[in-house]
Amino acid sequence: MAQAKATTTKSLKVITAHARDLRIAPRKIRLVTNLLKGMHVGDALVQLQHLNKKGAPIVAKLIKSAIANAQNNFSLDPETLYIKTITTDMGRMMKRYFPRARGSAFVIRRKLSHVNVVLEERGKASKRKFAFFKKEDKTETTTSVDQQEATNTKPAKTLGNKSQVGKTEEQIKMNKVQNKRRLFNRKAGE
Repeated sequence: MAQAKATTTKSLKVITAHARDLRIAPRKIRLVTNLLKGMHVGDALVQLQHLNKKGAPIVAKLIKSAIANAQNNFSLDPETLYIKTITTDMGRMMKRYFPRARGSAFVIRRKLSHVNVVLEERGKASKRKFAFFKKEDKTETTTSVDQQEATNTKPAKTLGNKSQVGKTEEQIKMNKVQNKRRLFNRKAGE
């Protein structure tokens, strides 16, 4: 089911693996494969383990197969492998028929898909430090508010997370026009 091939370009090895004729629609499996582009292989497997989609175990199995091919056939360390590209293509379409009124038949199209993974060997993976785990210090924000009051400077206007510090008056006006268009959208259900 999965095939492997390695090529060397500029002392970097590239491993490919393919899964063909998977019984899942390409649209559904692309939701999974688009998340993984450029990720380290270990991180991708962890991501797939916690993903609640039908295509997640299928793609995880394909990536594990590509890792095994890299280890056994080309003696590569899995710590150095990254997903260079991962693509989902349309396969064949199986046609099934469902009976409808007055003797007619409704065509059911069962779409198959092909998934192609290209792994690339890079340098050793370093310990990643994620910024979103760091705690923010609240004392800094209170001192900055006190400093702003002392210098009588106005804080930047904010709309949610977006600040309007570097925007011109014309851009602010266009944003207001766009917000009105969103507010009076006819297809919103009124």
